Amino acid sequence: MRVLLWTEGWFKAVHLVNKKMVVAALLMFTFATMDVSFHLRHNLEAFVYFNGGAIEIFNDTSNWINVMKMACYVAQTFVGDAILLFRCWVVYGNNWLVIGIPILLWLGTTVCGAMTIYVEATINTSGKLLNASNLEPFITSMLCLTLVTNVLTTSLIVYRIWRIRKPLRHHSTVIVNSPLTHVVVVLIESGLMYTISIIILFGLYMASNNGQYGVSNAVVQIIGITFNLIITSVDRGEPTQPSSNTGRSHISHQASQGGVPLHMINIQTTVARFPDAPTHTKSAESDTENSSTTKNDWEPR
Repeated sequence: MRVLLWTEGWFKAVHLVNKKMVVAALLMFTFATMDVSFHLRHNLEAFVYFNGGAIEIFNDTSNWINVMKMACYVAQTFVGDAILLFRCWVVYGNNWLVIGIPILLWLGTTVCGAMTIYVEATINTSGKLLNASNLEPFITSMLCLTLVTNVLTTSLIVYRIWRIRKPLRHHSTVIVNSPLTHVVVVLIESGLMYTISIIILFGLYMASNNGQYGVSNAVVQIIGITFNLIITSVDRGEPTQPSSNTGRSHISHQASQGGVPLHMINIQTTVARFPDAPTHTKSAESDTENSSTTKNDWEPR
């Protein structure tokens, strides 16, 4: 939030605040905090407030706390994928055709998540937890769809940046540490972080391993981390400061209202002109010689 609302020691002007990113950051913070709060409440009920065994509490999949934790996971995934789609849409110049397939995958993920919440809240799956036969098709589909959505969308963004960066090699002498290179690295790192966590979660879920519950709790936080990683690394403007005035491209921080990890590119070029040697040198020498000769002619003999 400091990066989005604060600049040069004071709050940004209202027209400079990226409202979409502020809303997304607030939503992710809210869902992540609620998820941690529900887990704390669940542990308190199991080990402090409940008179029976803790296993009985944790085995009750339809417990309202379990349902709310699943709702937080689905909501966090929904917001995270939506922001990723928005970035891809802006990077490709508001081209809806490019993100057509990712949008369908995103909608499919949302539907499967909503069905998971409904089934978990209404059907008695006590003792089977999330691996119940009624839940497994929806959870499996949701994990697969969100994984494909993130890999596809991140690949599209990286490809677009690479296509823009490639021609600059012929016009810039500094390309290794260019802002575009930093943007690509940040996108790949954040995408890999989320992708690897989903792959681990999917593997644990298919193996019916209890480690899936710890990983699923971490994924809710990882989604927010990857989102904030891009904001703090790119929107803050640190990687956009040019270190050379010659042949160096830089990204304008305020070029796009979308606050995405790719902005308008300005290329600064410095042209140095070196004038040729003066052509009148010989004429001046000739004039001096003639003047000297004339002077000698007038001297008394």
